[in-house]
Amino acid sequence: MLSLLALHGSGRDETDLADFCHQLAPQARLIAPRGPFAQADGYTFFRRRSDRSIDAAEVLDLATKWVSQEAEAHLPAPSGVLLVGYSSGAIFAAAMLSVAPERFAGAILLRPEPLSPSFTFSEMRAKPILIVAGNDDERRRRDDAAVLAEQLEMAGAVVSLNVIEAGHGWAPQNGDLALARAWLASVATK
Repeated sequence: MLSLLALHGSGRDETDLADFCHQLAPQARLIAPRGPFAQADGYTFFRRRSDRSIDAAEVLDLATKWVSQEAEAHLPAPSGVLLVGYSSGAIFAAAMLSVAPERFAGAILLRPEPLSPSFTFSEMRAKPILIVAGNDDERRRRDDAAVLAEQLEMAGAVVSLNVIEAGHGWAPQNGDLALARAWLASVATK
């Protein structure tokens, strides 16, 4: 059975992606941890530097600790776990893919950003990954999604990159959900 490991964005909590995941795959088991760091009115999985940049080494260390401490207790067989990350949760999902690609069947990364411009992922041959970026995302550089897609492809992942009419928030008319459903259906049949 498919399990969705949902990783919320900064200032949000473990309930944030529940509706999206339920609509994406109603029969799937939802695993939705809360980020460990308080931020604004919610939580986050890692802290940014004061200039909003990412300390890739720190994020990878946090991802390694999460996988080693939580995976055995909360995650079923690796072949059935799909990461679903939004914003900083997508960044953390990418870090988890890098430190433990064997633990996950693939990922849906919504409004992601690379860990660093020159980041190199661990090998993840034929791992299916969906990236959905907003063309008017005020929190991302224009090429962030393309850079991340290239980094993942260099590691052997099969990446579907989509840039849609949206900002950093959800696309109108459930655009994110429609893309994710179609992608999930296509990879489930392979």
